[in-house]
Amino acid sequence: MSHFFASAEGGRQSEPMTMAAKRRVASCIRRQELTVSRILKWADAYHKRHGRWPTQRSGKLDNDNGGDANLTWGAVDQALIKGLRGLPGGSSLAQLLVVERGARKSRRRHRLTAPRILAWADAYHKRLGRWPTRRSGRVENQPDLNWELVHLALRFGRHGLPGGSSLAQFLASERGVRRRKTPPPPLEFDQILSWAHAYRARHGLWPTPDSGPVEGVAGETWSKIAMALLFGLRGLPDGGSLATLLAQQGRDRAGQCGLDDD
Repeated sequence: MSHFFASAEGGRQSEPMTMAAKRRVASCIRRQELTVSRILKWADAYHKRHGRWPTQRSGKLDNDNGGDANLTWGAVDQALIKGLRGLPGGSSLAQLLVVERGARKSRRRHRLTAPRILAWADAYHKRLGRWPTRRSGRVENQPDLNWELVHLALRFGRHGLPGGSSLAQFLASERGVRRRKTPPPPLEFDQILSWAHAYRARHGLWPTPDSGPVEGVAGETWSKIAMALLFGLRGLPDGGSLATLLAQQGRDRAGQCGLDDD
C-alpha cells in the first residue's frame, strides 16, 4: 500500500504530513471554541487590570486566551450574540456581565439632566468666553462624552432626556444664547460706552478687543464690538476703533469739566 497521495499542485505529500495538518486544524478548532466560564475568567482579569469591565470595543484580549492570539472582545460579543464557537447564542458581552458580574450597562454611564448640561456649559463659557456647540469636542472632565453626544441626546431623547430640542435651542432657552442663524442686534455708541464704563468700574481700566465677553450680555464680546466699529457692522459707521471711541469719550468728559478751557 502506497504511503503517498497526489496533492492539488500535482506533487506528492507523505502521509505523516497529512496527519500533522489534520492535527493543526483540529487544534485550531478547539482553540476557537468558547465557554461562558472562560469568558468570565478573561473579563475578571481585564477588570482587575483596568478597573472596568470590557466592552465590545475593548480590542484584543490582554491575557492568554487559549492560543487564539487574534481574539478580540468584539469577536467574543458576536459569538455570544450569534451562537458561534460553541456558545448557545442569544446573549451579548454586556448582558453576560450584567447577569454574572452585576456590571452596569454602558448606556447608563452618561445619564444626562438639564442641570448637569448647564453646569458643563457654564464652565465651558467661563473657561473660553464662548458657549459650546455640537462641534466643541469633549466635555471637560467627562470621559467618553462630547458635545455632539449631548446635542443628539437633547434632539432624540437619549440618556434620560425627553428629546425634541438641540444644544443650540437648549442654550438659547436657558442662557439666552443667540443662535448662529439669528443676526446680532445693532449697536449704538451710548450702549458701548455704558458697557465700557461698567468694565472700568469693575477692573480699573478700559476694555480692549482682547477683554473677552461683555459681562452680563449674552453672546457679546469686546472683539465683536471692535470689528463692528472697524468695518461698519451692526448699524455703526466704518473706520472707527474701540480705542478711538474711548479716547474721544475721555476728551468729552474732560471738556465737560472745563479742563479744555484756556
